[in-house]
Amino acid sequence: MDKYLDARFERVEKALAVLIDSITKYNPSEKLADDLAVADRELAQGLKDLERHQNNYARIQQLRNESAALDSQIKDTMGALWSVRKEVKNTQTTNYPPTGPRYNFTTVELLDYARRISQNTLPPPGVTNGVDLSSSAAATPAAADNPEATTTAGQTPSASFNGGTTTTVGTPAAPTPGPTDQSISQPGQPQQSQSQPGATSLPENLKPYIDRLHGAVFYPWPTEETIRRGALAGIQQLVDEGINPLGYDPEEEIRKREQEEQARKEADELARREREEAERMMREERERMARDRERARQEAERRGSVIGGGVGIMPGAGGSTSPAVERGAKKQFLFLGGDDEDDDDDE
Repeated sequence: MDKYLDARFERVEKALAVLIDSITKYNPSEKLADDLAVADRELAQGLKDLERHQNNYARIQQLRNESAALDSQIKDTMGALWSVRKEVKNTQTTNYPPTGPRYNFTTVELLDYARRISQNTLPPPGVTNGVDLSSSAAATPAAADNPEATTTAGQTPSASFNGGTTTTVGTPAAPTPGPTDQSISQPGQPQQSQSQPGATSLPENLKPYIDRLHGAVFYPWPTEETIRRGALAGIQQLVDEGINPLGYDPEEEIRKREQEEQARKEADELARREREEAERMMREERERMARDRERARQEAERRGSVIGGGVGIMPGAGGSTSPAVERGAKKQFLFLGGDDEDDDDDE
């Protein structure tokens, strides 16, 4: 920065000296004046740059001081943290006994179990443990004023079972032969209103056939048959068989059994083929041996016939041979060149 400002001061001094020299010689020039003005402007710009440089330098010094202060603060904080950590590690911990029971399951597992058993916490529609909820309904004012007109809730007369015609609430029924009912209005008497919980109701003897849950008893836990068909029974069966349920994969076991069955079938098929091949070879060997024996027998017969024919044409009385000669001919040995091995086989 010093060289920068010195160059501008030197230029201003030179321009001013040249201008004064030209004035003293009575030869002023506008160009020299313009050079002086340009040098003055450059000097002013250099002074502004110097001011900005000084401000930046002051800011840098301030930031350096702040950084040094922060570094010292960080070092102090780290030292304090190290001291606290050392004290915490050296502090003897106190083991308090558990105040409540401990369980081997988590909250997520408990909520999952509650979700699975939620179907057993409330009875299904229609199951009321045999309690007739219609009897707990409040009686109407008309029924309260005239108890004789009150009928039992849930027992509506039926034409097919009570011998009469059923009607809706407030509708008079057609007269039918037989005993009269209190609910049918008589001539000359004011008709009384009849309060019923619903428009129609089934007889008691038909409810078990229509509603399968009628009169059923609800238990807030699964039955023994349901447990035997569930996953717990499967796990118990695995434990009884000596299999660890943890990590047991039924699909993998089925795949292994299928592979074992396939390997067993392939082994059986290979053994069957080997057995058939051995039987075929034995059969071919027996057939070959039978053909060899048949060929040897035929060869022996042929040689015997040749030998017998040569002995039988010898001259004798009447051109025939005696029995003694024939017997001697059968026992006679003839050497026929290289056929001695065949003769030994025949004997």
